[in-house]
Amino acid sequence: MTEVHQVLVGAGQTDAITNMARSLQTSLRPLGPSEIFAQHPAPGITDVQHLSSFPKTSSRSRVVIFHASGGDPEVFKFLQNSGDPLVLIFHNIAPPELFENFAPDRAALLRKGWDELSSLREKVTLSIADSKYNAQCLEKIGYQNIVVLPAGAQANRLHNHKSDVDMKRLLERETVGPLLLYVGQALPHKRPEVLVQMQYLLTHHIGRTTSLALAGPPTLPQINAAALEQARRLRVPGCLFLGQLTENQLATLYRKASIFITASTHEGLCLPALEAMSFGIPVIARNAAALPDTIENAGLLLPENAGPELFAEAVGELLDNPHLHQRLAKQGLRTSAEYTIEKTTASFVGLIKGVLQ
Repeated sequence: MTEVHQVLVGAGQTDAITNMARSLQTSLRPLGPSEIFAQHPAPGITDVQHLSSFPKTSSRSRVVIFHASGGDPEVFKFLQNSGDPLVLIFHNIAPPELFENFAPDRAALLRKGWDELSSLREKVTLSIADSKYNAQCLEKIGYQNIVVLPAGAQANRLHNHKSDVDMKRLLERETVGPLLLYVGQALPHKRPEVLVQMQYLLTHHIGRTTSLALAGPPTLPQINAAALEQARRLRVPGCLFLGQLTENQLATLYRKASIFITASTHEGLCLPALEAMSFGIPVIARNAAALPDTIENAGLLLPENAGPELFAEAVGELLDNPHLHQRLAKQGLRTSAEYTIEKTTASFVGLIKGVLQ
């Protein structure tokens, strides 16, 4: 028996990286004790322990898996002082410059995260990137022999969740026409304001009857507040800011949506897009970072600098062309089927067993 524990900087109720760690935990526990630790667990989380409770010693052999997505001095200190073999799973760290005007402290932590990642290079026994794009980012800072494996990514994880009755009633009451859906955190590079402007053009100038739902935690409240104020001032109809949702509520949204849309300029993988594709929802996104590799032929990829006008045109094309909508939906089902526990667990556990030898 051995111990294989996972370490995160932060852990949330429904965020993608925490859910990936939970999926991996299930596959790791047959090897022995396996827990998840985070320096900043969200309030109310019961399945993630604070990093300070990580056992100092163990009578068994032990491996630490670090999910890298940001910087934190306490996490870095812990990893530097650990004598256990270190496995890196890289989910990408957002470019610090994107945060300078909104959250300078967070920008500094992101910059620190890249520095810490470089410093850990010699300690890392195994490097895993969950996308080709993330592997390229690791290579740029000197990492070698990187395994590309979307370990823990489970595109269909919400399919067994029941629909939420209250969410269904809300959507029946507050939405008209096709539902355009965005799921993700409120962060500068997610560009939610572009989607609000798109909805404004669709409803006020093009004459479409559509609704837009934006779901996800308000990680930087000022980003969410600015988009909400813009919607209010422009009097954008059918624009719902839903915030943090339960899994059942999110599953309800995916079942209702006609198109998944994101204006994000930076993604290391974009699990919400994969989740949408698993429900047969075509995607509209920018041709940026990992998005083209993730979406492949299951959506419309717009230029990196696409504004609300191009997003509105893309929505119109999908709504007016049922054949295209159906073709992209079918392709999304095929692409997302590659992101299942069954597809990645055996490979991942095999890699961990190799570290233990």
